[in-house]
Amino acid sequence: MLDTKLRDYADTDTYPFHMPGHKRKDSGNFFGIEAMDITEIRGYDNLHCPEGMIRESMDLLRKIYGTRESWYLVGGSTMGILISVSSVCKPGDKILIGRNCHKAVYNCIRLLQLEAVYCYPEVSGQFDVYKDMKPESIEEILKEHPDVKAVVITSPTYEGVVSDVTGIKKVLERYDIPLIVDEAHGGHLIFHEYFPKSAVECGADLVIQSTHKTLPSFTQTAVLHLCSELVSKERIEEMIDIYETSSPSYLLLASAEYGIMYMNEKEDKVNQYVDKLKKFRRRCGQFNHLLLIDANEMNCFDYDRGKLVISVKNTNISGKQLFDCLLNDYKIELEMENLTYGIAMTSVCDAEKDYDRLWEALYEIDREMEKSERTVKKNQIVYPKKIMESWECSQYPSYKVDLEQAEGKICGKYVMIYPPGSPILVPGEKIIKEVVENIRYYLYNGYNVTGISGDQITVIDHEVTDRRGHVK
Repeated sequence: MLDTKLRDYADTDTYPFHMPGHKRKDSGNFFGIEAMDITEIRGYDNLHCPEGMIRESMDLLRKIYGTRESWYLVGGSTMGILISVSSVCKPGDKILIGRNCHKAVYNCIRLLQLEAVYCYPEVSGQFDVYKDMKPESIEEILKEHPDVKAVVITSPTYEGVVSDVTGIKKVLERYDIPLIVDEAHGGHLIFHEYFPKSAVECGADLVIQSTHKTLPSFTQTAVLHLCSELVSKERIEEMIDIYETSSPSYLLLASAEYGIMYMNEKEDKVNQYVDKLKKFRRRCGQFNHLLLIDANEMNCFDYDRGKLVISVKNTNISGKQLFDCLLNDYKIELEMENLTYGIAMTSVCDAEKDYDRLWEALYEIDREMEKSERTVKKNQIVYPKKIMESWECSQYPSYKVDLEQAEGKICGKYVMIYPPGSPILVPGEKIIKEVVENIRYYLYNGYNVTGISGDQITVIDHEVTDRRGHVK
């Protein structure tokens, strides 16, 4: 059945402005699929103990990115995050993370029973988008929590916002704390000066990149970079052995290598990619209502202009309506939609005609906006208060309540829009009125909200006490 559905989809004319980065263009013909699906047969090396062709490829990877060591991963950036955090934290340690981190970071916190300290990024009131993580904000938190063992941030974010990794690392050096950067959406950054500098160039200790998001590689491929002496290479390899499958797909390994080598060797293609992005962004200046977000509008440290974030804030449509209109009327599928914007992901594989098709569709939508007088309710990004650690919730019975009865209770299950997979609610957080309103609006408008069953949310049955047993 899956095979049939995939073949049917391949016959459609819907264009993918979403990942994976190969955009289905000859993706099945990159390197003779029939002969590539092998295991660790004699003469073909072993990812868990590379000494031959995989070792040679990893050495080249290390040279391209300028790292101390780089590893291919066949479990995506999720695996890279699990490996990285587990390499620098022991069970019970304290970890500082951006509240907008991917769910993989939260899952690792639960696995290791870590104490999570959150850094809350500012929110752009103009676009309802998380802004960059500030070095001074992290420093203030470390003054209060000097026993933090690691810091994890996301840069670029799903929306393309880049943080000052160099500045953050300078703060952490005074505490001898490793910096882990989830750069899943930044595998392309080092290949052209048009893009922001990669975290591997800015002092991060561990950097995780997906090769399938913005490079021409298959889904599930990623790389993990070790960039300093602060983290033990042997410890990372130990964690790789634990988290990585013992039978890694050579097809995926070859695909990850292909995507990186393509970007590194096809300078003319990368230059053309940048030229097409520049032209598209200039043309979007003709819109009357839609707005393509850029660094100037976001007022953030830096911005990845390879990510096309189309804001519908202060218009009469929602991000989902934009998504649906592009898909149903123009056969263009975006990567994701939020209440006030939609995201188109680009790569070196997008052709000039593909950008033209997207722009012409957006231009028509922009002109039609004047015909409607209906206004769209906007959401308010708010931060619930953490009452207990996520893993502590398993100590208490859980039950489901209607959303309208959830205010004031403690969340017992992750609630998030997927993608991008950054939790709206984390288990152990107090459910507040604004969050309930946002969730209800997401559900009403047909968004994919995970962690909600019908109109009910999971909460835990307990009386909140501190570690001494005193009622809070």
